[in-house]
Amino acid sequence: MRIIKWALLVIVLLWVPALYARQSKPETARDFECYVQGAEQRLAARPSFLVADSDSALNERLVRGQRIETVLGNGPNPHRVSGGLVFDWIGSVFIPGATLDRTVRMLQDYDHRAQYFSDTISESKLLCRKGEDQFHYSMRLKEPAVIDVSSAVVWERVDPHRWRCHSYSTEVRAVGKDKGYLRRLYSYWRFAEVGTGVYVEGETITLSDQFGSLMRGLGSLMGINPEKSLKHSLESMRQSLQKPDLEIPALRADLPECGEPYRPAGCETAAAR
Repeated sequence: MRIIKWALLVIVLLWVPALYARQSKPETARDFECYVQGAEQRLAARPSFLVADSDSALNERLVRGQRIETVLGNGPNPHRVSGGLVFDWIGSVFIPGATLDRTVRMLQDYDHRAQYFSDTISESKLLCRKGEDQFHYSMRLKEPAVIDVSSAVVWERVDPHRWRCHSYSTEVRAVGKDKGYLRRLYSYWRFAEVGTGVYVEGETITLSDQFGSLMRGLGSLMGINPEKSLKHSLESMRQSLQKPDLEIPALRADLPECGEPYRPAGCETAAAR
């Protein structure tokens, strides 16, 4: 009987936060957009293109140690906003033998993301494109839960040896029961080629519903962890690019043209709603 009571208590503790999570406050989107605006300003003001450019110890771990490293994007996670939690992580990897052209071509092959990122993505589809720098695609994530995400991406060539891109989720929809694990997924990527390979750096900013400490703890045990997801993506990227038989198909020519690039609402715009 005591075991049954404890089991019921655990069920209630898990169910109540999930119920509360779906009752998002109107201020959540505004607070998230304000956080993103500040993060983009910090990224633009950063003196170095990559974090590893100004951190010799980190660079040593990436190149000689072949490590995948993560650092906090803006202090300890999660960042609390009204009715939600924001996670901000920066991850880095060095891929020996890779070239910038091959890296960009693979990442722009949105129709085959499940092939390149099999640990985290089960299917994907390129919806539209505009030239060589603007894309809109959809994917089905395996983690933090089964979630369909549509994203708008803009690429920019900085110089012959560097690219960067940003990706904003335009729609996030849970498949099955919505537990509030992911509401927004924004990411900022930088790529730099040197003589022996390519550095890849990604900053992901995600929004989830507000959960109690118990739910967050259990979520981490089950793999609901933005830092872990970022590391999985970087590891999959490295493994795919180092396959000697990797074939990257040309982009489909039958796609509609994307409209104007998506931009976040921004703090002032969101506050005026």
